Amino acid sequence: MWNHLPVSIGVQLVCWALGRWLAVPTRGAIWLGCFAGSAVCIMREITQREYQWIEQFGAGRRANIPGYAGLEVWDWNAHSLSETAVAIAGSVLFALVVTHYAADREN
Repeated sequence: MWNHLPVSIGVQLVCWALGRWLAVPTRGAIWLGCFAGSAVCIMREITQREYQWIEQFGAGRRANIPGYAGLEVWDWNAHSLSETAVAIAGSVLFALVVTHYAADREN
């Protein structure tokens, strides 16, 4: 359940560092990183669901999959949903903490 969290936070930290290097304010850089880290984890789960669909219904051929199959979140298993939710929640929590401390430093 915790496997995506380091990936999400890692992407967030890289985006934060890159943003600061490009003179983006801390608040903007950390929230952009939050979006990027969350997006990486969501896209990974979409891709996994696509491969599961191909195995179950597509006769092993990628050409048989409809374009929306990975986006059917209601068909994701509990593990995929929890991994994604924990990663997003962790990134948002980290961004909120950084934003709070950045606001304190500005005042």
